[in-house]
Amino acid sequence: MTREQRQMLEREEMKRKILEAAALLITKDGIEKLSIRKIAEKIEYSPGIIYHYFQGKDEIVVRYLQQKYTDMVAGLQSVQRKVEHELPPETLLRQSLEQWIRMTLSTSVEYRNVMLNDTPAVLSYTAVLFKGAAQERKAIGMLCQCLSRFESKELRKESSLELTAQVIWSAAFGLIMRLIVEKDLPEEQVEALISCYLDSMISIATRNVREPLTQ
Repeated sequence: MTREQRQMLEREEMKRKILEAAALLITKDGIEKLSIRKIAEKIEYSPGIIYHYFQGKDEIVVRYLQQKYTDMVAGLQSVQRKVEHELPPETLLRQSLEQWIRMTLSTSVEYRNVMLNDTPAVLSYTAVLFKGAAQERKAIGMLCQCLSRFESKELRKESSLELTAQVIWSAAFGLIMRLIVEKDLPEEQVEALISCYLDSMISIATRNVREPLTQ
């Protein structure tokens, strides 16, 4: 290994260490209370050292949020792979959405931090409501693939498929956020809400995918 390669590895290791410390602090106290000083104390370095690797707190927060979103999408891909084998489209959609909801609820702090952030650098990863999102956002693209199983792809307008996916994703987002905020709901009510959401989305998917929206 050359000196340059070793220095690069050392630099990447330090950046990873800083981001891990920041993630722990954000999970514990929230983004608003994060500071360079607290990160420095966590990794037992002086605050000035951190500026050799990041421009400041804002860059660290953006990197944290981008990584968390990437992790969530990877989790969604894993969920879909587990449930997609030879299932009827209604069952596939239901199980995919249910497992996604439960996965995000289990990481509620990270999910809220990422999805409620309107920083342009973060929105470049998380925005899903623009036209063409199915090609640029893996989450919407995977949902479109799931919806495409309801009927032959040639019999539908692609734009209708994307709009349906965006509506279903947005409804899941709203439910997840309310369940995170209203965290003291009885388990029976939580399960009833999730079940009602899933039934409603199957109904929307069946109607909108088979009967494309008028453009």
